[in-house]
Amino acid sequence: MRRHTLFIAFTLLFASQPIVAQDLPPIDLKYASYALSEDGEVLAYYGAERRVELRSTGSVSPWVIRCLLATEDRDFYNHDGVSYTGLGRAVLETIAGNTQGGSTLTMQLARNLFLSHEQTISRKLKEIDLAHDLEKKFSKDQILLLYLNTVYFGSGNYGVWSAAREYFDKDPADLSITESATLIGLLKSPEGYNPYRHPEKALSRRNVVLSILVDVGRISKDEYDRLKPEKLGVVKRERLGGHFSEWVRREAESLLKEKGATLEGDQLRVYTTLDTRMQSAAESAVQAQWDELPESMRDVQVGAVLTDVHSGAVRAMVGGNPSAAPGDLNHAVQIRRQPGSSFKPFLYASLLEQGYTLATPVLDAPIVVDSGMAWEWRPMNDSDTSSNTAVPLRFGLRRSLNLVAAHAMVEFTDPAQVAAFANRMGITTELREFPSLALGTTEVSPLEMASAFGTFAAGGHRSAPFTITRIANKHGRTLYRARPDTATVLDSASAFVITDALQAVVDSGTATAVRRYYSGPAAGKTGTTQNSTDAWFVGYTPSYSMAVWVGYDDAQRKLRGTYRYGGTMAAPIWGRTMAAVSAMTPADTAFTQPTTIDYLPLCTETGLLADEDCPETALYPVNLDLLPMECDEHGGGWFFGW
Repeated sequence: MRRHTLFIAFTLLFASQPIVAQDLPPIDLKYASYALSEDGEVLAYYGAERRVELRSTGSVSPWVIRCLLATEDRDFYNHDGVSYTGLGRAVLETIAGNTQGGSTLTMQLARNLFLSHEQTISRKLKEIDLAHDLEKKFSKDQILLLYLNTVYFGSGNYGVWSAAREYFDKDPADLSITESATLIGLLKSPEGYNPYRHPEKALSRRNVVLSILVDVGRISKDEYDRLKPEKLGVVKRERLGGHFSEWVRREAESLLKEKGATLEGDQLRVYTTLDTRMQSAAESAVQAQWDELPESMRDVQVGAVLTDVHSGAVRAMVGGNPSAAPGDLNHAVQIRRQPGSSFKPFLYASLLEQGYTLATPVLDAPIVVDSGMAWEWRPMNDSDTSSNTAVPLRFGLRRSLNLVAAHAMVEFTDPAQVAAFANRMGITTELREFPSLALGTTEVSPLEMASAFGTFAAGGHRSAPFTITRIANKHGRTLYRARPDTATVLDSASAFVITDALQAVVDSGTATAVRRYYSGPAAGKTGTTQNSTDAWFVGYTPSYSMAVWVGYDDAQRKLRGTYRYGGTMAAPIWGRTMAAVSAMTPADTAFTQPTTIDYLPLCTETGLLADEDCPETALYPVNLDLLPMECDEHGGGWFFGW
């Protein structure tokens, strides 16, 4: 009886209440900016609510509108904001013990924009007044568009644009009849009919909406019977590249400062370089490696970056282990750790520029070096042994012999030259110019290493890494467009000589683990720091460069057992990733050999062009523009009739 009395009172109040025109409160909707992958996937929304504005009802499938009006407000185009018939019917149904809303779309919009969902008569009266005012200020299509932009569809999605993307990975204009019915079915209870958590309820509710379309004459009974068996077809969104998206946020905010725009509320579109297929491959590779680790090592971290060597575009980025959150430290770009032996290619490439060859013999023997500080540097090979003989630089690189690199740094060049060379190649960190730089004792990031190794892959052509190609406002006007930052920093012949040597590292050196997963052309270098705190593999194909670092956030904590090496901890991640990438892209052929390169016999004792009297020779790729002298240590000194 009390409920009946309340509704009678409400009806009397409503009948006697004059509709007083009032100024509408300002409509201040905060629309999100969002990041798109290179292949058009929404990677992230930047804003308090996941809401993206549609500019016209023409951007929505007509079936969305038909389903909405059929289920929520059949008289939408005939009333002035309030359906008195609907309200009266709702009162009677409620008195009879049933529940019925009675609110028009305009009333629902007024509630969503300006009011709470409190169930009181005073709130309902305000809702009615505001609905009238909305109808006076906006056209029916404008009200419909506002509604579609504001209504909640569950799973954090406000508005039909983000809902269509979330559940079906489509633009709203491309939604089918059944997909439209599924979305509109959510409005009755966005979380109760959530297709991820309650697929059976969502399917049942979708079919109710389809049956209503039959009732209002939008589809026939035969069409309903054909559509009813269809599956929901929702796409379970895999949130890829969380660390990448957060890094893009930082970069975009920095780029937008001078434009007077912000990601919060300005509904910008940030077009990025990420390829979701490659990102998925990298994340899966990390997960596979983590699944093999003992439980005691599951908190180890990873930083990995995959770049396009010809443009510098970042195609994939993993900023932490599988349990890391997007807002956590991004180990691909925000940490700097010693790269260990993975730095050695920069030393050897700088020697090529000075006229040495990879056949140049260097001592594999203990050495004591003045560090430039108050202590002496005494490097050791990883095995703590040495051959005490001279070996070719190429052999030292393939076997990752620290003593060879140390002797080469001290006897053939100096830290300043090597540091300058590495910076030219793409290392942006200011490197400490100590002899130990030969063994990678200055901290760098995985992004820097991927970029710098990519310069080798591109034949000496450096392309600075980037993640954002373009930022546009909601009208499509470009606010920022990336400009290539490229330069030729190394002759192609020297780049090829290093690539040739680094292929041997993968095929028969310290990175053979790569070949368990990937059989295509590959060159790279492992890195393991002296105290086993950092494990690296940096490698490249003719198209892509990828750096993988593994270690703990506590820089003093050591990796243990067989997982302490770059070849066993980082190289498998690289191999698994590149195997998947190669399966989805045109097959890479062999690295391109420049016309200035020829394979010539060099004397293994001197590293010079061999003559007939040299006791032992080997074929090496040689830059014909920087031919070494002929060996005169063993006799006549002739070379192929020259």
